[in-house]
Amino acid sequence: MARPQIAPYVLDKKKRRKKVRLYVLAALGLFALYGIFFGIVWIFMRSPLFRVDAVTVTGAPGVPTSTVVALVEADPSGKMRSGWFGAVFGWGSMLAWPSGAVPTSTLAMAPELSSVTVSKNYVTHTVTIDAAERQPFGIWCFVPGGAPQASGASATGPSAPPGEQCYWFDDTGVMFERSLSTTGNLIYMVSDYSQKDRGLGNTVLPAQFNDNFLSIMDVLRGLGLGIKAIDLKDLSLEEVDVETAPGPLLEFSLRFPANEYLPVLQNLVAQPGFNTIQYVDCRTRGRIFYK
Repeated sequence: MARPQIAPYVLDKKKRRKKVRLYVLAALGLFALYGIFFGIVWIFMRSPLFRVDAVTVTGAPGVPTSTVVALVEADPSGKMRSGWFGAVFGWGSMLAWPSGAVPTSTLAMAPELSSVTVSKNYVTHTVTIDAAERQPFGIWCFVPGGAPQASGASATGPSAPPGEQCYWFDDTGVMFERSLSTTGNLIYMVSDYSQKDRGLGNTVLPAQFNDNFLSIMDVLRGLGLGIKAIDLKDLSLEEVDVETAPGPLLEFSLRFPANEYLPVLQNLVAQPGFNTIQYVDCRTRGRIFYK
């Protein structure tokens, strides 16, 4: 006996039911994915789990807190925000804040700061910004018009020419704050007759000379002499002249570090006739000449 044939409309009905089930399952799966997605977004953006409750700034008492926070949030380097979390959720999320040192390119916006480090505590929901100020090492004055004719003369003080620009610089040679020219022995001041104003945030000299100049400053501090003037008359000569209060003119080279001269100069300063010496020439490596 032949098997009965199933009517075509019965097969079509079963196929339609199967498609409907698939559509329903797909819709449920899609709604589930949307629910998971919006749940994750809510956790990151609305829940207190990653919310920043406080931003604390430590160190750098001379710099306003708002300046330090604004420096981090300005983020010109694009490196401070932690990945796409920072771009999506903003600084109100713990995930947006980085952990570590602020890039040098960002620090350039606030030259009075030598370093800024960011850390975060997920338990207390606190972001801590530890900042350090640059400490004054000396004053650098860019003096227009070229060096004076008289040896050792300085164009500082009330008679300084118009257009002179002076800056405090730290022990790395970075100029971080404007200053006035000064006289006296308590603060070392350099009169630069050779360069144009290099501006805040830059070193007082190009990189190839900067460290060698700082070594000269270290030697002067080690000698403990009263200093009347420190002159950079012509950078192309790569020389610095130092007029001391006792009398002798000290001549240094910017081509190499000056530290090796400190013991010899200390011994020379201790001699009874030091104030009768006209000059001490330290411009030849490994040798000192004086008259």
